[in-house]
Amino acid sequence: MESRIDLAHEPVFRLGPIEVRPALRQLAREDGSEEVLEPRVMQVLVALARANGAIVSRDDLTRSCWEGRVVGEDAINRVVSRLRRAAEGIGQGGFRIETITKVGYRLLREGEGGTPAPAPDSPLAQARAEADRLRLDRRAMLAGAGLAVLTTTGAIGWYRWSQPHKTVPDDVKPLLDQAMASIRQGTPEGLSQATGLFRRLTELHPDQPDTWGALAIAYAIGAGGGSPRNEAAMRMRAEQAAARALQLNPANPYARLSRAMLDAATDSWLRDERLCRSILTTRPDIEFAWGMLSGVLLSVGRCREAADTFVQFWGKGLPDPSRAYTRAVALWAADRLDEADKAMEEAMALFPTHFAVWFTRFYLLLYTGRAADALAMSRRTDQRPTGIPADNFAMIEDVAQAMITRARADIDRAMASNLAAAHKGAGFAENTMQFAAALGRVDTAFEVAEGYYFGRGFEVGELRFQPEQRVWTRRANRRTRLLFIPSTAAMRSDPRFGKLVEEIGLERYWRETGSVPDYRKT
Repeated sequence: MESRIDLAHEPVFRLGPIEVRPALRQLAREDGSEEVLEPRVMQVLVALARANGAIVSRDDLTRSCWEGRVVGEDAINRVVSRLRRAAEGIGQGGFRIETITKVGYRLLREGEGGTPAPAPDSPLAQARAEADRLRLDRRAMLAGAGLAVLTTTGAIGWYRWSQPHKTVPDDVKPLLDQAMASIRQGTPEGLSQATGLFRRLTELHPDQPDTWGALAIAYAIGAGGGSPRNEAAMRMRAEQAAARALQLNPANPYARLSRAMLDAATDSWLRDERLCRSILTTRPDIEFAWGMLSGVLLSVGRCREAADTFVQFWGKGLPDPSRAYTRAVALWAADRLDEADKAMEEAMALFPTHFAVWFTRFYLLLYTGRAADALAMSRRTDQRPTGIPADNFAMIEDVAQAMITRARADIDRAMASNLAAAHKGAGFAENTMQFAAALGRVDTAFEVAEGYYFGRGFEVGELRFQPEQRVWTRRANRRTRLLFIPSTAAMRSDPRFGKLVEEIGLERYWRETGSVPDYRKT
């Protein structure tokens, strides 16, 4: 890797539809549109472009763009996220930044989907060998898939045959229906079955881009929410399926969505919003784009818009657990409690023991003045979701008891057990932040937030809950929707909240989009 990049002496070059002018820090499109990048962001873009498709390590980037100073992963992640937004925005998809897990990054120009051969002893080569060994059998897919309902956006719509007005081939419809039924289980087993069925569909009809795109999304969920050990293998399969879909149809929406999922980061809201709106302009039948858009709006505090979008989204296709419970959350966040209660009742009628639906019902009762009802609900042990350890229920019952009594001893007991769990899993940390805010322990809520979002002071792992559930939340892709729902109102009224959302990147999103989060509206 060359020495420090001096922008003043870097020549102009092209990336797809844009001209890159390093000395001016400009990205210029032929239609006259221009965008100015921060100096560090432009340096990283130059470094990646210089490599001409080869992988650039994080160490290489710190030497050439940070003068060799020690910088945290968050700093590099933020710069790469900024470049990805530019690629999807002014760049119009003419290039993209690909993450090579535990290795580095590379810049791919439009039409470049292949992967260069890695060194035989590199991590990427080892991941490929492992993928070939596994052959993506049922066990490997189960371990890497994670729960379909727990995607990066917090909401999921799934695959729908792209041309519903046409007759689905006789040999496709049974498999398609079975895949849809499996995916709607919202479990690792269901995702594993659906992935195998989508693979079968690509074998029966290898010329159908949407089936390849759907397969790419399934693998992308596995890469982002499954075991880190299998991430590289799942990522490689997702990229291959997406490349095949785009070869058949360069605008295939499922492949584009899968690539966004593979490059997901905490602050990729603007890129994802633009992508979904672009897809829905020409393909309003794409349920997954509706789900991702709804999740983005909820994640940036535009809860009223999210609720309206979910109302539209709910009527598209058959109901599934994720849409059912997230619709209730969005309505609650939009101060439409009566509608949220009705949506929650409908969700419980459809999926009474689904773990996410059950816990959402518990929390809705807990945070809306009905803690006694929540406590009674948990104590009906025969109606609890299965596969959840008893101590998980004991922890939330402690919180419900503390919400009822507001006694210091009860609050101390509830916070102690949940703080201990927060160190073990990202999902526990998200819950603990909300419990602390609701119980008047706002300092604790911000302490957990510092660890959850930035890795400072409070260690939070990537595993969400129990190892048996096989679901992870990557450090680079932490969830933000919990910051805008009623349970964290005490955090939003605290002066520290402004610094928090600024550092996460939300202020930048609001500036760039000209939007205002609901909590700042009168």
